[in-house]
Amino acid sequence: MLIATWNLNNRVGKQKFHSEAADAAIALDADIVVFTEFFPGSHLASFQTTLEDAGWPYQLISEDTGEISNRILIVSKFPLERLSLDPPAFDKQFPANLLCTFIPSLDLSLIGVRVPAYYGTKTASMLLPSWSWLEETAQALKDQPSIILGDLNVSLKSPKSKGGDHFRRILENDWHRAEPTGRASYFGHGNIRTEIDHIIGTKHCSFFDSQYVEVAGDFTLAGKPNSISDHAALVSRVIQPF
Repeated sequence: MLIATWNLNNRVGKQKFHSEAADAAIALDADIVVFTEFFPGSHLASFQTTLEDAGWPYQLISEDTGEISNRILIVSKFPLERLSLDPPAFDKQFPANLLCTFIPSLDLSLIGVRVPAYYGTKTASMLLPSWSWLEETAQALKDQPSIILGDLNVSLKSPKSKGGDHFRRILENDWHRAEPTGRASYFGHGNIRTEIDHIIGTKHCSFFDSQYVEVAGDFTLAGKPNSISDHAALVSRVIQPF
C-alpha cells in the first residue's frame, strides 16, 4: 500500500485554493492520501468528485466545529470508517484538524492530523494539550496496526515547548517514523527548509521508499515560486506482516 500526506497551504482561505491540487494528488498514485491545512470553501464538491472519478471513491472529512478552521480530507481506494476515539475538547481548532479512521480490510487505524500553529498569547497554551492528546492516543493504539500522518508542526529536534518531547517519547514507545529522502517537507520564506510532515507507525507497519515529493506528473507541489503549496507531499510504501 502506498500512502501520502500533503499540506495544501490553504490557511483558512487566506491563500488561493488550487483546484489542480486534486489532479496533482492523483499523479502521486497513492492508495490513500491525507490532505492537511485543507480549506476548500466552495470547491469541496468538485475537488472530491475529481478524486472520486479518478479512483478514490472512499472519502472522509474532519469535523466542522463551527469555527473557521483548516480541515483534514482523507481519500482512499479502500473503504474507510470513522474510528471511535474521544476527541479533544479543549478548543475547536484541533478537532477540525484531526480525522481518525479505520480501514477494515487492512485492520488498520489511520489518523490524519495537522497540529495547529497555535501562535499568540491567546492560543499558545493549546499546543501542549494537543500533543498530550496525540501521545495518549498513540499509547492506546501502540499494540495494534496503526499509522499517524500529517503536518505535526514539529521536527525531531524541536524543543519541549513546541511538542518536541512528546514527539520523541512517542517514537521511543513502540512507534517509528518513515525516514524520507528528499530536500524537506516545508519550504518557508527565504531558505527555510524543515521536516515537519511525518508518517509514523506501530511495529506492525514497515515503511519503505519514503520520500518528499516536490513534483508529480506535470505539477509542482512545492519548492518553487509557482508551486501549488509550500509543502512537499510525503509518500511512503507500507507493508504489514499479516
